[in-house]
Amino acid sequence: MHMRGEQRGSLAAALAALAALAVAVGVSMAVDRDHGANATTPAARESAARVAAAEEPSFPAATAAPVGHHGEYAVQYRDLPPQTQAQLDIVRDIIGRYPTAADAMADGWTPATTNLQGIAAHFLRGGVRQFATGIDDQFAVEEPEVLLFDGIEPDAPIVGVSYLFSGPEAPEGFTGPWDVWHRHEAVCFAGGLVIAEVGGHADSLIDITADECAAQGGVMFPIGNLSMIHVWMKPGYPSETGVFAHDHSDLA
Repeated sequence: MHMRGEQRGSLAAALAALAALAVAVGVSMAVDRDHGANATTPAARESAARVAAAEEPSFPAATAAPVGHHGEYAVQYRDLPPQTQAQLDIVRDIIGRYPTAADAMADGWTPATTNLQGIAAHFLRGGVRQFATGIDDQFAVEEPEVLLFDGIEPDAPIVGVSYLFSGPEAPEGFTGPWDVWHRHEAVCFAGGLVIAEVGGHADSLIDITADECAAQGGVMFPIGNLSMIHVWMKPGYPSETGVFAHDHSDLA
């Protein structure tokens, strides 16, 4: 009998301990649920905020101050959000279709400029005439108006693309604020091709005056109604100044 009493006492103590443990576990689970959902204490709210910040995509380089002479950002593909990257993937595919100028010319593209320092030779489907008659007010990632090559010779390699847009304001363009479009007051035509811009920025690599244009046998043609942007998305040939930079760092 004495042993049974001890056993009953031990059993009661064990049950009491189990009950206490259950209560403790229940309280702990309730606290955990509360921290995960409502974060009612300051410490819990701070912890939840840190977790949320860690999960939120961050593109620090994409929000840096503009650096180019047209106010463009030195932003690279890796810095951009998925929506913009998806658009740039399309650009990369287009570039892959035309490894050389010969490939582009076989598909109807014609040089409209010389190999301009920093921004390459511009090939348009309508050549020089398209500057005057062929630019509309539509933007489509799949249809760049310009292919950019490092030269006008048939074996010149492609280096990027450019988009042109006719209208008083630049288009929405690519997703996000990082595609800063620019304008040129006029270009200088000489020998059937654009050889420079006229009335551009002082630090532009291709800017000349109207007198300098005339001295080279050129004539000025106004293009102030056109917004434009260069996109440097050739695999293995990035621009240190950014995917949307005006000048490609290796073409300067």
